[in-house]
Amino acid sequence: MSVTTVPDGSSRGAVAGAGTASTSPTDAVNAAMVVARPDAVAAVVGGIATQYWAELIPIPAGPARLWFFVDSGWRVLNSPTGGQFEAVQRAFLGSGSMVRVWYDGVTVVGLVVSG
Repeated sequence: MSVTTVPDGSSRGAVAGAGTASTSPTDAVNAAMVVARPDAVAAVVGGIATQYWAELIPIPAGPARLWFFVDSGWRVLNSPTGGQFEAVQRAFLGSGSMVRVWYDGVTVVGLVVSG
């Protein structure tokens, strides 16, 4: 059994292969470190973000990161600009905006805030 830490700091157990979905940005990073099979082809996929997580001063030290919960998994935008962070924050503050994210694996490759 593995323990998954979720953004709110709580932990929960997960049995491998039991159909559980990751809900932690940390799990997404760990999953990205898995070596892909030679026959696996990465594809850019898009979806609507339902949550975000801002790492303003990441530990361990590194660039700021914005995480988006899209399609039942966390996706990361490394080194977001101040404008990107501000637009995302406003969208999630009930402004009627929508955050659309395009990603390749766990890495965000496109971001649009509309509304």
